[in-house]
Amino acid sequence: MMGRAVRIVVIGLLCFLPTICSGTNTFVLSEVHLGGTDQLTVADVVRGLNLKLGEPTTRQTLVGACAHFKELRLFRSTHCHPTIHGRSSVTLDISVEGEGMWVVFDNFVWTTRAELLVRLKQEIPLFKPGLPESSGLTSDILRVLQQVVNERGIKGSVRYDDRFWVLRGMNVFYIEGISTPVTALRIDGENAPSSEELVKWSAFYTNKDFSAARLTWVIDFVKRDLYRPRGYLRPIVAEPVVQFLGEKDGTFPVRVILPISSGHLYTFDSVKFEGLAKEHTASLLSKWKLQPGDPYDKAYVNAFVTNEILSTPWATHSKTESDEALACVKIDADTKKVSLTITVESPKKTRTYGPETISHECGTVTKTLIFPATN
Repeated sequence: MMGRAVRIVVIGLLCFLPTICSGTNTFVLSEVHLGGTDQLTVADVVRGLNLKLGEPTTRQTLVGACAHFKELRLFRSTHCHPTIHGRSSVTLDISVEGEGMWVVFDNFVWTTRAELLVRLKQEIPLFKPGLPESSGLTSDILRVLQQVVNERGIKGSVRYDDRFWVLRGMNVFYIEGISTPVTALRIDGENAPSSEELVKWSAFYTNKDFSAARLTWVIDFVKRDLYRPRGYLRPIVAEPVVQFLGEKDGTFPVRVILPISSGHLYTFDSVKFEGLAKEHTASLLSKWKLQPGDPYDKAYVNAFVTNEILSTPWATHSKTESDEALACVKIDADTKKVSLTITVESPKKTRTYGPETISHECGTVTKTLIFPATN
């Protein structure tokens, strides 16, 4: 987001000559104009900076409020300074850029994210759902969340994870010392896998102390293992639902529901092998089992490349340590058919790719933003 201005207009009733205005002159704050973010309101800024509309203030107070706003680091970039205009008004201009990373409440499974956001907003006016790493509000957030935990009678200290999850683009707050295992996974939506397949697949996760924040990994694995092998290449996942199942012997087990829309079914159309002698190409085609009209199975393609190509180097490439096989996918948007070109190359060959491409023939990759897991 580009920086936009946050303007606070102050009308001075007691300063008549700009040449004698100083930090001790008294003004009346009459109006606030806010722009540049949709996560804060005028009321948030006024209350959060301890300013009061219609009551006396000083230029020194505004300078202090401006400095405090910068120190809070609510945005990646903040520019703030008061300016005197004529005889009677002062403006406080704040330019901001960047809303920050999503705030995640990891194992607060006995409440909802919405309830926690309301509580934080009540007690911390400048709180917003997206904050930069270790912002100036972190200690206040910890204080309020600890109050919530204490009121619930839960024995545990609230902590901020400033390393592991920050590297993954999230501001994660968690309760140290309590267990919130995911004891069941459920998928809601069209073309979901069978319940038997899901139970078998999820056994690993339901036998671990697997917290809500780590759902970001589960979502990727669900799509990879349960949708793409069946031809659903672009499933859409809505926000997970975490159901608290009640405290049991000091643990707080949950059921996780993943709302997933499978999207279109993509079918296999054809495959070509390039970079090989004719006899090698013919051999690979004879081993290829995916037929036209079958659901496109990316897992099959990956296994074929590994087992039939990379694990079996040919004499023509024996001077290199390892060949490379580039699987380039082309999708017909109208027919939803997938054609595939697998090119075998020596790793010493120089290739230049764009930042969003698989290879020189593959076109672009559509990236899906995975939201942080929330409860």
